[in-house]
Amino acid sequence: MLVIDDAAYREAIATLERLVSIRSVNPPGNEDEIAGVAKGLLLENGINTTVVPLSEGRSSLVARIPGRESGSIVLCGHLDTVNADEKKWTHPPFDPRIEGDRMWGLGSADMKSGVATIIEIALLVARSGIQPKKSLVLALTADEEYAYTGAASVAESGLIDDAQFLLIPEPSAGKAYCGQKGELWVEVTFSGRAAHGSIPASGVSAILPAMRFCLALDEQAREFAEYPGRGRTSLNIGQFDGGWQVNIVPDTARVKLDIRVVSAEDKNMVLELIEKLGAEEAAKEGASFSMNVFAYKDPIVSDADNPYVQAFLAAVAGKGKLLPVEIAPYSTDAVEIVPRIKVPVVIYGPGDIAQAHQPDEFLDLSSLREALEVIASFVGQVLEA
Repeated sequence: MLVIDDAAYREAIATLERLVSIRSVNPPGNEDEIAGVAKGLLLENGINTTVVPLSEGRSSLVARIPGRESGSIVLCGHLDTVNADEKKWTHPPFDPRIEGDRMWGLGSADMKSGVATIIEIALLVARSGIQPKKSLVLALTADEEYAYTGAASVAESGLIDDAQFLLIPEPSAGKAYCGQKGELWVEVTFSGRAAHGSIPASGVSAILPAMRFCLALDEQAREFAEYPGRGRTSLNIGQFDGGWQVNIVPDTARVKLDIRVVSAEDKNMVLELIEKLGAEEAAKEGASFSMNVFAYKDPIVSDADNPYVQAFLAAVAGKGKLLPVEIAPYSTDAVEIVPRIKVPVVIYGPGDIAQAHQPDEFLDLSSLREALEVIASFVGQVLEA
């Protein structure tokens, strides 16, 4: 049985501080440095590691504690973070600060705390001296925040082909998600006719229909249906670009949309809605409209009756949590691993996704300890049986 005592908790916090202090913003990533630190911690405790190169200065890391039987439990976390505009931070993003129960720093929630958690779990298993029933594998990936290419290269490496369960410790605010929404990215383009800005009626503005399209689409998205266990498809208008000079009627406007779909049916519904609203608003102005899906990942829903999924949900329930079966509203490395290896996934980790991708990101350290205890309980149960 793995025990999370004060020493293990403090060690995980120290690891997290070290990871947050390393710049691994993506782009460009430069994950080699942080991967090297993780590798050193694991090797010091006799855990074999394999570097999975991605590109210059970038790599993922796979570590394995061999089991007595075939099959493995894979704990997967990403090493990169989003970029940070340091001028908008009141706390230095790469100088982790602890105030009471809170640690400030870029990646403290998303998801260097998850990485620190699973590293600590691996260290405790290695130090126990007990060979686990199944192999315990850590997959620490590059490029999750941009294109998931690190997870793809790990999945293609053959190093986790024996996976029987995948845990991704992304920040989940104490919930255990049995899957995730699909990720649909769409770019729409409105094309008009340029003219001198002093006589706008002689041209066709592309910005006006694009603006009305965004407002209409946002209003429609608020009415998307909600489904038990899956939630509601969400839509974010992430980018709006139009025109190139103030005294010219803009002949082009582009909008990029980030849609998180709960099903293939909702994907089709949203695409039809975008096409309809875009064509309608363009026609009102005498402009033209086109759309392009430039990225798509299917929703993932694990079998809630899978024994490993059940064991993990039981570990969370042991902390007094209510356990409706839900899927995560965000995407993870599972999009590149699950389709290739056909493994059930649970998403559960310290922190809250609401703190991610914004200035002054922070982690409540109590959530780190809780995640350590839940994951240690699960790992102890399934690997010591």
